Amino acid sequence: MNRDEYIVCREYASVDLIFSLYALNDIVHDAEEDTDVGALFGAPEKGYYEWLVSSLKKLGLNSDSQTIASAEADLRELRKENKKRMDFFAELTDRLIAYEYVLNRLELKFSPEEELDDFLRTNPEEQFTKRVIAYLTADRDQAVLGTRLSSIVGEIPVQITRNKLFEWIDKALTLYLGSDETSIDEQIYMIRTAGLVGEPGEYLGEYPVLESPLHAFEETDLKNITSEQYDTIRDQIFELSGKLEYIMDYYISLQRCVNDTLSICLVSKWLPEDEGLVSKDVSNTIEKYLRGELSEDDLVPYEGRIEGLSERLQAQMSKVEAPDMNAEAEESYIDVATLARLLSNSLFAEIDPLFVESKEVTKEMIREKEDVLFGELEAVMKNVQKPVKKAVMAKVMEKLPPFLRTTGEIENYLQTNLYGCRDKAERVAVMAILIEMMEDM
Repeated sequence: MNRDEYIVCREYASVDLIFSLYALNDIVHDAEEDTDVGALFGAPEKGYYEWLVSSLKKLGLNSDSQTIASAEADLRELRKENKKRMDFFAELTDRLIAYEYVLNRLELKFSPEEELDDFLRTNPEEQFTKRVIAYLTADRDQAVLGTRLSSIVGEIPVQITRNKLFEWIDKALTLYLGSDETSIDEQIYMIRTAGLVGEPGEYLGEYPVLESPLHAFEETDLKNITSEQYDTIRDQIFELSGKLEYIMDYYISLQRCVNDTLSICLVSKWLPEDEGLVSKDVSNTIEKYLRGELSEDDLVPYEGRIEGLSERLQAQMSKVEAPDMNAEAEESYIDVATLARLLSNSLFAEIDPLFVESKEVTKEMIREKEDVLFGELEAVMKNVQKPVKKAVMAKVMEKLPPFLRTTGEIENYLQTNLYGCRDKAERVAVMAILIEMMEDM
């Protein structure tokens, strides 16, 4: 990249940093004012925040290369820690999604039989099937059709065996024959996420306020759950959703600030020293933040700038090509490739290592990956209650490439899995969920 293109990277990161710091400050302030969310903002969160502030304090307008390198090293380590925490919260969220799925299907368990029968009379199978088909085919765009179909499949109770599920997964993974290994790994990651295969992580036990509602759900006999138990667990899970959203918003905002600041450090290596680390106005704004004086009025001069910078950034990054590997070009390319990830929407994208050797997908590779994946899924499904197992299977099916090709196949899938569901309350609950989904189109 040339000087002007590096300046675009710096300006984009600088402006984004200002808004991100303001958003992060709001979240930290909420933790100080609200005792409920404040309980989540513990020693690690305070420590990471101070870690970021310490790095910002190092970086003045005219910081020397040694100081910038020190701040860069600190930010890289903080970024790794953030990612590990975020992975832990993502695993809790995966469990939350599965448990909400189960609770939604138990919601009508205590409803009078007459109400369920009245709903089914009002929504006869043939009429309901036509409505689903119309919803799926309303848009000619194949991508939209695929998204809608996956969403429908993800809500319908699955009436298949574990081995049949593995057959569907095998068909999906076989589609990656001859492609790059990273593509099949991304598909397997989505399946593992839906299948609750994540490792507990080193932070297990640090957040009892987040973990206890999940444990309470897991210890409840879902088959014999009472109305009172259902209401209690439902309320706990609902509250957990808000708490997880808060703590994840904190780490997302923190990571955005880290990415922007780290980007500024990287850009400085490729600009003349007299350019300064950032522009004077940005430096002054950051100083105000560090003094606790940043207000909404200070954001006004930056409004509207990020959109134009974003377009220029995307245009120049799309033209970046790997260089011939002489030492200087290699260092520049690695920094540019790192900037591309730091300034993308994938806030937690890996930058260390930046490149991972990838191979062409073969039948043998698929078998090896399936052996591991199927073993993990089998272990999960053996250790959860039947409603959770059904949730896992449905959510895994949702993550597979669309496998229903014709209206006949869709009708047959509904007949077998939805109308074939023996639990009348669950069947009605799912139909109600699908109606709400289709009305939101």
